[in-house]
Amino acid sequence: MTEDEKSNDDVIHRASEEAPIFTNYEPDFQRVFARGTLLRKDEEDDNVVQMAFWSSKDRDIKVEDSEKNGTGYRLETEVMMNWDGVFRLRELLDNYIEDHAPDRHLEEFSTDDD
Repeated sequence: MTEDEKSNDDVIHRASEEAPIFTNYEPDFQRVFARGTLLRKDEEDDNVVQMAFWSSKDRDIKVEDSEKNGTGYRLETEVMMNWDGVFRLRELLDNYIEDHAPDRHLEEFSTDDD
């Protein structure tokens, strides 16, 4: 990948009247409603991050051969990303939140560091 291609990947594309953004649904594409996400590094490749989206969870599940209880998640889909993609996703989300989040959510999730 050339430097031009790499830097172009880092650009956040914004829709406008002059440059609309089009999406195309692929045959096996699925839309899921997620109430939350889970993240972890791949055990075999520390450059890969697993992001899972869940729709419901059950608490206090008895864990076999343990006195501890666990939490079970109904996973809807999973995404595998490298760290490059994770950082670009964070930048995209930060930008979208800044531009579109309702004030009530901005107040709820703001920190003293902001």
